[in-house]
Amino acid sequence: MKFRLPSCAAILVAIISTFASVDASAQKGEKSVGLRAGFTTRNTTATAGLYFSYRFSDHFRIAPKIDYAFQHNSTDAFAINFDTEYPIALGASRRVNFYPIAGLNFSTYNTHYTVENEDESLDSSHRTNHLGINLGAGLEYFATPTLRLALESKCLFVKQYTGGWFSLSIGYRF
Repeated sequence: MKFRLPSCAAILVAIISTFASVDASAQKGEKSVGLRAGFTTRNTTATAGLYFSYRFSDHFRIAPKIDYAFQHNSTDAFAINFDTEYPIALGASRRVNFYPIAGLNFSTYNTHYTVENEDESLDSSHRTNHLGINLGAGLEYFATPTLRLALESKCLFVKQYTGGWFSLSIGYRF
């Protein structure tokens, strides 16, 4: 009896059939955690952050998020969001979901000032804290049973600091 290695085509078919049969549907108790990067229109700068989500049912999950807006135009920001998301599966495979977002926001904005006079230059800053609300939408794709990719767009309605936040995220789903 001769032992024969499987051909590349057979291996490729096995891999594709494994991923094609993966059920990416959501389950109660599903959690995900990951990294976010994006852009805010408030001070036209880059953002970075972390997220966690917990699914209570097929169509409801909570998603706390922490984001930092890098300093630009003498202002930086730190935002803590407690969002609720309402995923709606698109297609029979349930690997792509659209989700409306609604939530609460606590933001702290730091504005930096430079005061120059004849003798010296002084740097100072002024921090303001605000509560607000978030409204937006997102689109997520489950590339594998454990890999979640998402695109999100939302508006933070905060007194004197209202602006759009756009982000891409990658996360681990468990």
